[in-house]
Amino acid sequence: MSAARTAGAAAEALLLLALLAAPWPYGGAPDAARYLLAAAALAAGAAWALSRALEGEGLPLATAAALGLPAVALVQVLSGRSVAPARTRDALLLLTAFASALAVFLGRTRERAAAVRVAGALVGVCLAQAAFALAQWSLGAGRLYGRVSEEVTAPFGSFVNHNHFAALMETGVLLCAGLAWGVYRRAERATPAVLALSGLALALAAAQLASGSRGGLIAVLAGALCLVALRLFGPGRPAAPGARAGLSVLVGLGLAAALALALVSPQARTRLGSLARGRSDRSGAYRLDTARATLAAAAHRPLLGSGFGAFEDALPPFKRRHGDVRTTHAESDALEVLAEGGLLGLLALGALAAVCARALAARLRYRRERTRRWLALSAAAAAAAVLVHAVLDFGLRLPAVALALAAVLGLAAAPREERARGGAAASGLLAAVFAAAAVAALVRAQGALALDRAGALADARLRAAALADVLAVHPGLADGHRARALALAATAAGDRSGQRLARAGRELADALRGRPQWSAAWADLAWVREAAGDAAGARSSLDQAAALDPASAGIGLARAAFLVRQGERDAAVTEMGRLWAHNPGWTRPEVEAAARRQTGDVSFLEGVSRLTGP
Repeated sequence: MSAARTAGAAAEALLLLALLAAPWPYGGAPDAARYLLAAAALAAGAAWALSRALEGEGLPLATAAALGLPAVALVQVLSGRSVAPARTRDALLLLTAFASALAVFLGRTRERAAAVRVAGALVGVCLAQAAFALAQWSLGAGRLYGRVSEEVTAPFGSFVNHNHFAALMETGVLLCAGLAWGVYRRAERATPAVLALSGLALALAAAQLASGSRGGLIAVLAGALCLVALRLFGPGRPAAPGARAGLSVLVGLGLAAALALALVSPQARTRLGSLARGRSDRSGAYRLDTARATLAAAAHRPLLGSGFGAFEDALPPFKRRHGDVRTTHAESDALEVLAEGGLLGLLALGALAAVCARALAARLRYRRERTRRWLALSAAAAAAAVLVHAVLDFGLRLPAVALALAAVLGLAAAPREERARGGAAASGLLAAVFAAAAVAALVRAQGALALDRAGALADARLRAAALADVLAVHPGLADGHRARALALAATAAGDRSGQRLARAGRELADALRGRPQWSAAWADLAWVREAAGDAAGARSSLDQAAALDPASAGIGLARAAFLVRQGERDAAVTEMGRLWAHNPGWTRPEVEAAARRQTGDVSFLEGVSRLTGP
């Protein structure tokens, strides 16, 4: 085997291993897992680009389109337009990893054998997840690796969030359903392969519905409709499908959906039925309010956005409800991309979509490779389902779902006839870029692991020392600077010189250089400054924190308590009123109880009682 073929095969193998491994560490959610998977995807991209360089080939148009989002993130970093530069640098790595994975899938799955391997790996990991979810659920609802946690309220399979499990399952359901249809059309009878694929589709659909994900139900129905529409009315469709054929397929899909629903628990059916409640459902109200705030943030920075990865810091200034929740995602990947990437981000996505759609249409018109054609058709429906779900949730922020999307996009849009540009030099340059990014991702993963280990130390002094060692190697970890500041502040009681508080203040300043709009870090800085005797500095920091996150219950209550300590009881009562206006769901007793937890000052508490009324 030539060096070029060896590099290409290595790229595919590495990416398939990442695809199989990604769901198990909580969908790849922990930072260490996230960046290790990114490193694997980037290394695969480097090997693939190297194989093309060795063969003297340039880069396909689809690869250039896949690099659009990382290019926007790079512009955000270089122009200083991100509201959280540290987060956008991290997002640049992750977006480049996704582009790398997509480039490899698009390149490798042009061949039928490679396409079958990718589809098999994806269906295999979905089956493994479904079996694991069933086994875990049989031990008790709400378990994650056999454990129950108050912080994890809706786990399923190995995912912290049941919606993300459902997003992965959609790909397997539609791949199996589409292939079953294709085999049936070819044999014109129900062969063992048809029955096996149909059974797999039904089992995966039952697992998806058992998760209780309402967005997953909508997404899989949308994917099924896309499958029918592409087959009957899309490129390469039968000459005259007729209404009867379409009706028969829809009836079959309806019966399959009814059977899958019959297999799940009554609790899951009840949750899926709550779709009709809309905003009256508490989750629906939170999602709608978050969507409004996200649109306001997007309108504030319409062209280049707030910076990829910066949503957690970009949203709070526009948030007006749910101050007891720190919103880290928009509950919609589509809205989050709009807020983070602006119009340029949308243009980059549009260019990628156009290239993929054109390649898919060409593949569907070519009727000689029937198996590869049905794989493309099924994968297009799976991609449509994941993208519909992305409008309703933020599953694509997890590597497991993002890699699954890259796989089905590759299966759907791998060009039948490739037009390369730039020659071997362009491929060699891209290989070097991907390799350098893979090293950076490995370093970032090591930093995340070291930060987790240091942060887990119970003793504050030992924790501060360990975090100092981590930050000496990884100075860009804003979370590490904040964690060390809190550890230093926790040990400051016996330090009469005030040096530990001073060092804590410097660590928080370093954290804020990486995330200037991090309201929690501003509130911490206020506490450190007040402990050091700098009341004016503490007031300024608290005012900044409240301006950056006006609805935050924690910041508002801390600000009210500070004003009481400064003897400004009327201002503190006014602050409680402002906070209540941002959180109208609080009852009067809850407002009074929150005030009592902050301080026992009688005059202040009486003012709060007058504020809340009888």
